Amino acid sequence: MIQSKDIIAVVIWYHPNAVHAQNLMSYANMVRHVIVVDNSTTEHQALQHEDLKNLTYIPLHDNLGIATALNVGCAKAIEMGAQWILTMDQDSQWQNGQLARYIQTASDYPSIDQVGVFSPRQVYGVGGVKQTSVYEEKIAVMTSGCLISAKGYERSNGFRDEFFIDEVDNEYCMHLRTLGMQVVICNTCELEHHLGERQIIRFLMKQKEYIRHAPFRYYYMVRNNLALSRLYPQYRRFNRKRLCKMLKRVLLYEKQNKLAVLRMCWKGYCDFRAQRWGRLVV
Repeated sequence: MIQSKDIIAVVIWYHPNAVHAQNLMSYANMVRHVIVVDNSTTEHQALQHEDLKNLTYIPLHDNLGIATALNVGCAKAIEMGAQWILTMDQDSQWQNGQLARYIQTASDYPSIDQVGVFSPRQVYGVGGVKQTSVYEEKIAVMTSGCLISAKGYERSNGFRDEFFIDEVDNEYCMHLRTLGMQVVICNTCELEHHLGERQIIRFLMKQKEYIRHAPFRYYYMVRNNLALSRLYPQYRRFNRKRLCKMLKRVLLYEKQNKLAVLRMCWKGYCDFRAQRWGRLVV
């Protein structure tokens, strides 16, 4: 059974604002402690809510990447005795008792000892989709809102620092599955999350939703996706399908920065072939 006293939340900040700081209040009272790892070049300790007492703030004074920041936070949480780590993005928030429902639903999972990651169903501000099952095993899930087993984290040695950003969460989940652990979505629990710049595009007389990212992000998406197919050949089809879908959407829907995005995709491919990892060097 998972109890609030067993959970420490880890949230990664990157140039946060007051809204991101306020999001902490949507889960601080449901966990034993909150660890904020600030991946910014400047400190933002002043943003902390004055009523939030159970908080540890760790500034990194540079953008070391989401993987390294998560590893810093998770290591600290385990040092403080966490059995489960709630990983949060700065722009995600829990509403209407969803976190309490999520913890209870995860606790009720029949094979909880085999689970490395629980995830809520991610909602992107457009309403949920009716689900037919309470639980669903997945190959990979996004990090925000995950309940990560401390046991699974220690067995896996954590997130892959050299990925920097993008595919960090997918790699972690795939690695856990190779260790015989499960990745499970709790379909009846929702987390509101914001992912990139969402736009509605008209294509062939139909409306399509397109999530736009800064061009540099596509470098990491391509490089790290290709790395996943090499690291986990059993999931090559899954990864290639996602990569082809992303490239197709860029070619069809990207209007503002298509050339810059394609250049970053090509550089990501070249650096994968050259085995260059870590932060993008331009």
